[in-house]
Amino acid sequence: MGTLGVEWADVGRAAALLFAAAVVGFFAIASEREARRSWNPAARGKRWLVVLTVALGGFGWLAMASAASPVPSALFGDTVAGTALPEAPGLVQAGIPTSTANPKPAAPDPLSLLNPGDCVEVPMEAATAADGGPTWKPGAPAPADCTTLDANYRVLQTGPAPCAGPLYKLETSRKDRAGKQLYHLCLAFDWRAGFCYDTEHMDEPSKVDCATPGDHIVQATAVFENTTDGSGCPRDGRGAVWVVWDKRQMTVCFRGGDKPGVR
Repeated sequence: MGTLGVEWADVGRAAALLFAAAVVGFFAIASEREARRSWNPAARGKRWLVVLTVALGGFGWLAMASAASPVPSALFGDTVAGTALPEAPGLVQAGIPTSTANPKPAAPDPLSLLNPGDCVEVPMEAATAADGGPTWKPGAPAPADCTTLDANYRVLQTGPAPCAGPLYKLETSRKDRAGKQLYHLCLAFDWRAGFCYDTEHMDEPSKVDCATPGDHIVQATAVFENTTDGSGCPRDGRGAVWVVWDKRQMTVCFRGGDKPGVR
């Protein structure tokens, strides 16, 4: 039975106490009458029965009150069988989120952060063109430090506009699922003065360590754009040669091996 109802065990105890108080009270009244009638000192000594009657009656009424009250019942050691339930969760007002933390935005694609002049690494794999001739298949680009040997291309142009300019050689782009362009890069091979190149495949050379031996290992001494004149290339006793690309309007000066691009 719930604690808010009447506890019948407490009612029984209360009734027993009140009955005992009535019995003791009866003997107390009889003793008091005898004492008044006979003036017997021994009869007066039984007046403690009056005190006992009052005490039993008081406890009886307290027990009766505890049977109908949820708080005092605990004082008498009552227990209720069952399993304790967890406390109810706090109420949350409708429409108010329980957390105000904002989701962390996705990191932007590193290639979308590149600017003209930055470098990328583009893996190149030998392939066969549609006409049966040799060609190169570029792999996925990745940002690279221009001072490293892996940085074989540099960014000429970014943005949605078509690639333009004579130096343009490769382009790469990517869109998200909604069709929004994440990046569009126009790339040119990274000829850089002071770096060494393996020019055995002049259509797709590669940067190498300058201590690498070979007839086709050269060091770029100067790079001239918008010109096809090699007369301004440095000349010394260590060998000097230059390569001109008419279509790209570019001249690259070399020192070292005198056979760049020659098998």
